[in-house]
Amino acid sequence: GETPFYAESLIGTYGKIMNHQNALSFPDDVEMSKDAKDLICAFLTDRKVRLGRTGVDEIKRHPFFRNDQWTFDNIRDTVAPVVPELHSDIDTSNFDDIEVEKGDAETFPPPKAFVGNQLPFIGFTYFKEDQLLKGVGTSSSDNFKENSKDKENCLDDKKELQKKLQLLEEQLDHEMQAKDELEQKCRNATNRLDKLVKELDKEMNSRQKVEASLRQLERERALLQHQSTESLRKAEMEMDRKRSLENELNVLRDQLEDLKKRNQQSQISSEENMQLQRQLEETNAVLQAEKEAAARLKKTQAEAQKQAQSLEVSLRELQDKHDQLENSKLEQEKQLRGLQAELEEERRNRSLGAETISDLQGSISDLENELKEIKSTLSKVQTEKKELQGRLNNLEKEKNNQEIDLTFKLKSLQQSLEQEEAEHKATKAKLADKNKVYQSIEEAKSEALKEMENTLQEERSSKLLVEEKLLQLQKEHSMLDCDYKQAAHKLEELKTQKKKLSEEVMHLTSRLEEEIHKRGLSQSELKMQKQQVAVLGSSEKLLKQELNQLLEMKLSLEKQNQELRREKQEADGQLKELKDQLEAEQYFTTLYKTQTRELKDECDDRNKLIKELQQQLSEYKEERDSLAAQLESSLTKADSEQLARSIAEEQYSLLEKEKIMKELEIKDMMARHKQELSEKEATISSLEESNRTLTVDVANLASEKEELNNKLKELQQEFQKAREEERQMNSLKVSFERQLQSERTLKIQAVNKLAEVMNRRESVRGGPRGIDTEVHRKEKENRKLQLELKAERLKFNSTMMKYQKELTDMQAMMTEESSMRQELQMALDSKDSDIEHLRCQITSLSVHSLDNTSIGSGNDMELGDGYPDSRLEGWIAFPTKNTKRFGWDKKYVVVSSKKLLFYNNEQDREQSNPFMTLDIDKLFHVRPVTQTDVYRADAREIPRIFQILYANEGESKRNEEVAVEPAPHERPNYISHKGHEFILTLYHFPSNCDVCTRPLWSVFKPPPALECRRCHTKCHKDHMERNKESIEPCWVSYDASSAKELLLLTNSKEEQQRWISHLLKRIPKKNPTLSPPAAQSSPQDSASFFPPKVSPKPSPRNSPHLSSHRNAMKIQSTKNQQTSGKSS
Repeated sequence: GETPFYAESLIGTYGKIMNHQNALSFPDDVEMSKDAKDLICAFLTDRKVRLGRTGVDEIKRHPFFRNDQWTFDNIRDTVAPVVPELHSDIDTSNFDDIEVEKGDAETFPPPKAFVGNQLPFIGFTYFKEDQLLKGVGTSSSDNFKENSKDKENCLDDKKELQKKLQLLEEQLDHEMQAKDELEQKCRNATNRLDKLVKELDKEMNSRQKVEASLRQLERERALLQHQSTESLRKAEMEMDRKRSLENELNVLRDQLEDLKKRNQQSQISSEENMQLQRQLEETNAVLQAEKEAAARLKKTQAEAQKQAQSLEVSLRELQDKHDQLENSKLEQEKQLRGLQAELEEERRNRSLGAETISDLQGSISDLENELKEIKSTLSKVQTEKKELQGRLNNLEKEKNNQEIDLTFKLKSLQQSLEQEEAEHKATKAKLADKNKVYQSIEEAKSEALKEMENTLQEERSSKLLVEEKLLQLQKEHSMLDCDYKQAAHKLEELKTQKKKLSEEVMHLTSRLEEEIHKRGLSQSELKMQKQQVAVLGSSEKLLKQELNQLLEMKLSLEKQNQELRREKQEADGQLKELKDQLEAEQYFTTLYKTQTRELKDECDDRNKLIKELQQQLSEYKEERDSLAAQLESSLTKADSEQLARSIAEEQYSLLEKEKIMKELEIKDMMARHKQELSEKEATISSLEESNRTLTVDVANLASEKEELNNKLKELQQEFQKAREEERQMNSLKVSFERQLQSERTLKIQAVNKLAEVMNRRESVRGGPRGIDTEVHRKEKENRKLQLELKAERLKFNSTMMKYQKELTDMQAMMTEESSMRQELQMALDSKDSDIEHLRCQITSLSVHSLDNTSIGSGNDMELGDGYPDSRLEGWIAFPTKNTKRFGWDKKYVVVSSKKLLFYNNEQDREQSNPFMTLDIDKLFHVRPVTQTDVYRADAREIPRIFQILYANEGESKRNEEVAVEPAPHERPNYISHKGHEFILTLYHFPSNCDVCTRPLWSVFKPPPALECRRCHTKCHKDHMERNKESIEPCWVSYDASSAKELLLLTNSKEEQQRWISHLLKRIPKKNPTLSPPAAQSSPQDSASFFPPKVSPKPSPRNSPHLSSHRNAMKIQSTKNQQTSGKSS
């Protein structure tokens, strides 16, 4: 958390505290509820208003403490939301690592004044000195004899130990040679296998390359053939098109010639018409001139003026009409553009409608398929429901029958027991009465009594048996009840699924109906749009025709207007001339009248001819339009037919191409299948041969392993004997030292007494020299003995050091040997699983004949799944080793018939290099986990996690897994060395180092120390860095029969169910046999030859012990294990 009133300086902090009403603020990056903020604000306020001023009940009543999980009355009974996983009493893995301060440590100067608290406790040590004065009365000659005997015994023991050491060395050499031979054999076998595999790979690659080139050539040839056929077909099509175009050209030429002829005829007729019109006009003009008299010139002038005015009016009207027509033309052009835009929009809408229709058809087909699948699943669910109901009824019937039989048997047995007891009591009473009368027949009655008691005991034993059967039947009854509940639960789930499916079906049907309705509406709209497009096209054509006519009318009216103006001007000029010529012209009127009559007749005839020609021209035009329409329709039909034909031909060519490619693929598949069959047969034969050799090697290895185990046991026994002898030697040494000290004291006392005696005698007599010589001789002997003793001590210490060094070397070699053996065993298990997989493939190939093999891309998968119950493999995630962050590492797992093999990656899988194996015989149980099992995992991951419980002895791990150094960001929790699990600590209270005599503690600045969390051995950190050999191996070893757990994460819930069901099938029906700890020696156990001690920390999970009922598991607590003290 963050401090509420944090500031850089002390004054700033105090200022914020004093101004707490405004200074208190909550961080934005942390989400907090309103109740939590209100609680904090209520606590961080003035004491007059502070929460809890009236009592604790006020705090308890705050809304922050109101929830559904607990109240203040039952808070101690509820489970905590986070339960930390502790490995020992001093486990600090759940706390954050504190960074080491790099600043200089503060050093306190030593006080100059004498205090006295640094001195040792002088005067408080107790020495029992009277022990040295016990043997004062014994003579020095006896001590010398005992010393010589002890020396001889020591020499004999030394020789025996040397002999044993030589024997052990010879055995070790033999073991090393055997190990080297085994390694050489293994290497040779692996080299041979690698060479064979490489040669096979090379041959396979070359063969595959040749086959691929052949297939490519065949494909190219087929493609070339197909291209040649297509080119021929296209050439024929081009020829046909060329012919059709030539025919069309000829037809068009003929039509052109006809049109030219018609044009020429029409031009001739129009020229004749023009000439006739001119003649008519001339005659009309002459007639008018003749008719008009000179007197009527004025009238004619007025009429001409009127005519001019009328012409101007008509001109104006024509101009207005012209303007109107132009406006209408513009409006029609606008309408045309709008219609064209609408047409384009309609076309787009039509294309979109077609696309939506195709999409809807696809979705309808998908929905129909989904409906079929849902119906099939519904039918399956119904059949399963019926089967479950039938099973449930049968189980209920069996349960009722068993209950009835049991009650009947119980009643009958109770009645028989009561009868027997009554008879027994009656016989006892009779016997008691008869004992008084018939004392001579006591023996016979006692025998009868014994027989009755025997029968009673038999009845009791049968009763016990019946009770046991009853208990078993009750257990079965409870199991049947459980099965019935499970079946009912499944039935309810199926019902809910059925309801959901029916709802989905209803939803899908409604969607389908809506889609059909939409489709019908879109089709009807399409039809309407098509009709509108046709109507618009026809109206466009009509408008175009009207527009052309109006344009022609406009042009003709403009021409007439211009001619009329010109005529007016000419008429004004000619009026004067006509007045002059009027008189001259009157003469010719009579002549002209006759001529005009004749010309009128001719003009009428010509007009009739013109009308007939016009009628014919209009008929020709109509015929031409109809023919043009027919020609357009026929051309469109021909184009559509040609397009359809070209599309069909292209589809045909594509289908032919696909057919050729499919035939080639079929041929390739057939060839590949035959080749794979031959290759598989070859690999099967080679694998069988390698299997035979491997089985022989395995048998040899097993025998050698047994021999090595026996030798190892012998060596252990010998080592224990040597240790016992060493202890005896130590005890002898201690006794010798005590005797030596006593002899020294005796010697000093004797010398003192002799000196006193000598002084006395010298004072009495004149000092004879005989006693001095004896004293000198004894002193010399004593010196010699002391020198010999020192030499013996040095020899003994040197031999002890030598033996200890050899012992540690042997231990290291044994650990290496055991790790090598374990790795070889794991590789062998991996090879066994591969051989088993290949055997399954062989059997599946022999079962499926060549005639029934299906050609397709999934052949390998079908062959691989021949025996799905015996093998399962895939990627599964393991929990990471970091205890602070709960994560997962993906590993490749293979389940064979005997082993569970775990690989780091596919490369290790190919090289048969697993990092861990589990015996399937040692598995206890497999089950899906709950939230309480993995409280640190994500809630979404829990349906995909499952748990495996197994015996510790069934696990084999590579030592590299322990010795691998973790990543720098993931610091290990302990340092492993000689079986120890050292943790870095600091001791502020008195504690001693188990390796050296230096102090391990200090109040202010203690030295860095290490403590084993298993045996609690303490030492300085320097010993681990400088002198590792001085640290003794760990005395604690775990029981191999204890159980362990393993959590695994799959990719999906279905995959989790598949793994659980498969592993449950593979778990043995009988209880997994737990071998004694000595038989299965782990690398850590083999590293230390010391007697096992109980672990000081409880095991992480409860060890399971199996009961006899349906392989069920009872978890018994192992928390009350006693910790053994460290040996002194």
